[in-house]
Amino acid sequence: MNELTQARSRIHASIVTRALACHRIASNMNEFTLERSRIHANIVVNALATHQLASNTNKRTQERNRIHANTVTCALTSHQIVDDMNKLTQERSRIHASIVIRASAAQQIASDMKKYTQETVLLNARSMISVFN
Repeated sequence: MNELTQARSRIHASIVTRALACHRIASNMNEFTLERSRIHANIVVNALATHQLASNTNKRTQERNRIHANTVTCALTSHQIVDDMNKLTQERSRIHASIVIRASAAQQIASDMKKYTQETVLLNARSMISVFN
């Protein structure tokens, strides 16, 4: 009976050893699965972080482009104002020149009229002198 008991004990120990080995293998597989899940989650988190970084960079680039466009618009507006001021100054100069020309023409007319009046007075005086002579 002793041999049967020992054989039964060896069989029982073998079953227990196998069960422990299977449990250990399952535990290791579970750890590997958990590690793989953590690695996968880490990859996903890294991808999301990279996506967020790219999104933020894109937003900053768009903001910089808006600022640049605004700066260019302001420069063009300033240029337009200067151009308009230049045109107004030229127009004012033309108006002033026109006034000066008209004043010169009026002065010339007055001078011509004065000469005509003097000639008329001189002719009248000569006429009077010849009547009395």
